[in-house]
Amino acid sequence: TSRFTQALTETLEAIQEIRAGNRQGYFWGRLSGRAREVRDFAVASQWRTDASNRASGLLFQFGIDVFRAAAMLTVLFSDLSIGQMLAVFSYLWFMIGPVEQLLSLQYAFYAASGALSRINELLARADEPQYPGGVDPFKGRDTVGIEINDLKFSYNDEPVLNNLNLSIAPGEKVAIVGASGGGKSTLVQLLLGLYTPQAGTIRFGGSSQQEIGLATVRDNVAVVLQHPALFNDTIRANLCMGRERSDEACWRALEIAQLAHTIRQLPAGLESVVGRSGVRLSGGQRQRLAVARMVLAEPKVVVLDEATSALDAATEYALHQALAQFLQGRTTLIIAHRLSAVKQADRVLVFDGGTIAEDGGHQQLIAEGGLYAQLYGHLQH
Repeated sequence: TSRFTQALTETLEAIQEIRAGNRQGYFWGRLSGRAREVRDFAVASQWRTDASNRASGLLFQFGIDVFRAAAMLTVLFSDLSIGQMLAVFSYLWFMIGPVEQLLSLQYAFYAASGALSRINELLARADEPQYPGGVDPFKGRDTVGIEINDLKFSYNDEPVLNNLNLSIAPGEKVAIVGASGGGKSTLVQLLLGLYTPQAGTIRFGGSSQQEIGLATVRDNVAVVLQHPALFNDTIRANLCMGRERSDEACWRALEIAQLAHTIRQLPAGLESVVGRSGVRLSGGQRQRLAVARMVLAEPKVVVLDEATSALDAATEYALHQALAQFLQGRTTLIIAHRLSAVKQADRVLVFDGGTIAEDGGHQQLIAEGGLYAQLYGHLQH
């Protein structure tokens, strides 16, 4: 059943790509195969269960009949009275019910063992660490700085970040660039406490995550991802995420995200439903909706992880211009491969092999002719 459910979910989520590649036949066939597996296993399981129950009942009744025959012979060849024989039969009938319940118990256990193993697998997973917290370095400040000391993180013993040291001043805009797999997005997960580092500390405003508590960190640090998650709900619900926000605030956030004009053209406006995973919006519109969501959250620290990769040049320029005023005075991390996004930053960090290979301004790194210059094709040959 789990294999069928997984195949069904994957097929529905990727239906547009499947149709675009004209692979409907293959994937519906795979799904039908999984459905047939569920049917065949269900039929076989039910047949075996019924057969086992009937076989057990037949064996049990056979045992009773043997006992009766033995009792009758005992009466014939001994001095056991008819009343004593009936008493023995009565005891036997009292025993039949509990014994049959014990026999049926094993079938119930086998039926539940599959689900039980999956539940135990889920319960065996380690919970997210719960830090005591109590310190709030964000309170009463417009923003805070970030300090990372000797940070180490590995996926299955494969190092991703190796003794990373980084200091970002309050209100500074820092761009992080580098080849894929260099640890940029992993750093974002670590900043939010979604991953736990093997060693090192992350501090916001001089206080570590353990001292602050993950709930407080996530309330004040907002991330806009390249592929944001959207719910099959209204524009308003996707913007507010359960927070109480006025219509005016929603429209203001959409104006900054360069999406207000598009939403106003929809018949229901803020009440328009975006569909499963935002299917009724384009990739660029989904990214801009995520930017508006970040603006509504009013964070003290902002992380933009390839947040404008799906936008055309003109829209991206307008978005950066509108965001500049909002991000003014907020510590901002910009993870990007596009030069237009990197140029918004005060400082550029180049990740290579889990460490910072280069650190400096855009023009300075281009002039040095190192890895940054190679990434953007400015190396002078």
